[in-house]
Amino acid sequence: MELVSFVVLKDKTEEVASRLLALGVFHPVDLRNIENTLQALSSYQIDKEMAVCDALQARIRDISRRLSLDVPSVYNKDITGFSYAAAGELLDTVDKQVKSIIDNKEELEHQMATDQSILAHVRDYMPFQAKRRSLYSFLEVSTGKVEEKNMPVLEKSLADIPHVIYPFRKEGSKLLAMVIGLRRDRMLLDKVLHDVAWEEIAYPQEVTDVSKEAQAKLGSKIDQTRAKIVYLKDQVKEIARQHAAEIGAIHSAVRVNKSILEAKRYSCLTDKTALFSGWVPKADKDSVIRAIKSISGISYIESHSPESMDISREDVPVQFKHSPVLKPFEMLIEAYGIPRYGTIDPTIFVAISFLIMFGAMFGDIGHGAALIIISLLLGRKAASEGLRHTKALLLYCGSSAVIFGLLYGSFFGIEFKSIWIKPIENIMEIFKISIYLGIVMISLGIVINVVNALRDRDYIKVLFDKAGLIGGIIYWAGIGLVSKMLVSNARIPNYYFLLILSGVLILFLYPLVDCIVKKKYSHLMESFMESTVGILEVFMGYLANTVSFIRVAAFALAHVGLFIAIFDLAKIVHTDGSGGTAISWVVLILGNIVAVGLEGLVVTIQSVRLNYYEFFSKFFMAGKSIYKPLSV
Repeated sequence: MELVSFVVLKDKTEEVASRLLALGVFHPVDLRNIENTLQALSSYQIDKEMAVCDALQARIRDISRRLSLDVPSVYNKDITGFSYAAAGELLDTVDKQVKSIIDNKEELEHQMATDQSILAHVRDYMPFQAKRRSLYSFLEVSTGKVEEKNMPVLEKSLADIPHVIYPFRKEGSKLLAMVIGLRRDRMLLDKVLHDVAWEEIAYPQEVTDVSKEAQAKLGSKIDQTRAKIVYLKDQVKEIARQHAAEIGAIHSAVRVNKSILEAKRYSCLTDKTALFSGWVPKADKDSVIRAIKSISGISYIESHSPESMDISREDVPVQFKHSPVLKPFEMLIEAYGIPRYGTIDPTIFVAISFLIMFGAMFGDIGHGAALIIISLLLGRKAASEGLRHTKALLLYCGSSAVIFGLLYGSFFGIEFKSIWIKPIENIMEIFKISIYLGIVMISLGIVINVVNALRDRDYIKVLFDKAGLIGGIIYWAGIGLVSKMLVSNARIPNYYFLLILSGVLILFLYPLVDCIVKKKYSHLMESFMESTVGILEVFMGYLANTVSFIRVAAFALAHVGLFIAIFDLAKIVHTDGSGGTAISWVVLILGNIVAVGLEGLVVTIQSVRLNYYEFFSKFFMAGKSIYKPLSV
């Protein structure tokens, strides 16, 4: 990265910001946070104009929603002639045109919903043609619900009263019924119905005649309303077609203007000039300088590397340069932190180790294929970048599981001849392989840490860091010593012990010597404790980190063991006849679904954990920000 700074006349800020936006490689910074001598300079006030842009965007979203209009995702960076006032006037015009139509459409939709509800009520609750009770001269008609167990009580209570009971439908434990009696017996009827907890169904006030003719009229009214709604929708579509290009242009201009304002936010102002500063990749520095020089009114321009300035490397933005294949693994890195500028990018190592560990723990052709299918079902064009990367990770993980399934000889838990090894039949071998994987990962972490320290010219860290060269020598000598003891009965060479003891002595004496050299004699006891604890951390930490990789073998065995249990359970529930066979298949299918979902999630977590805590802990140094150049 290079820090490019330039001073321009204040009236050129708009043109400069537009040019930087078009280049798409300028990551703006406030130089006042780097150079204390610039603290007195003022900043460009953009809040009021930004609020106008936000308001226009909100109106565009609202109008687009009502017009069912998709705003374009491709933006025109040329905004010559754009005016906030003209944009507001156009949106006002479109809003007025569409508001009355939308309001009318919504009113008709509400009316149609009401009519449909009335029609459904009539059809559901009227078993035959009748009129409301208020239209009868001598009959008392009541339609309602009663518990089915209360029906005998109702019939017995009405035995001495002239009546007709017509139950016509059942809803749960209740019967819908119509009770018809004489108007003169109304009080007796009401008392009996009250005693059996009768729930009367009231007729809608809009219905005066519920005959078949009335239903036909109501249906015709609904059809007419629906036709009006379709006509209004066509009008809305026509308005959308007429103004789609204009609304899209406003949307594009507002987005571009907001990006230009963001560029201005970081500029420093004097009475007549503006100072811009930002990070640019070294490969693009010359093109940025040429573009800025082509603008008249440039009074000064300079560039500096982070190494030549008193800037902490943590403050330099980090640019990931990965192919689309590795892009999804950036999510795993960023979830832990942003690697500091100038350190080795761990993405390629994480991509390889994550997929190896996932496949080793989840090795099954069928389950891997299921993950691949799920990734494909997410669609070719995912809605967001995060979802696209998740889809790609699923595809990679599924492919790794398929490869290891071939090596293990497993298809949906069904074993066949393996190409490489069967975990359940070679338990000690699979544990050894997991330990070897851990040794490789930890050793790689030590090497990366040493290289990072060399880049920083921090030679103390190169030698004396817990994951430094001396700690690495102790670890590798310890691995060699243990290996010799396990595989050979021959005499163990003395140089293993010599390397370990020498490394321990150096790590123990360094804090003490450092304390004496700096003449901090009062801290001798503190340094002694620091040396002791540091050595314990080296031994216990490396041992714990290495043993932790046993979980790769453990989960590979657990995956096999789970399906042994599932197949045994399927045999237990299987009985003669189609019923037992069906239950057995249900057990097998549900077992595989659980394995793909739950076990797949657990294996993912373990793969991430091993990378974070056993690998990253050896070398990772965090930065503060990702390189985000000005763009729309």
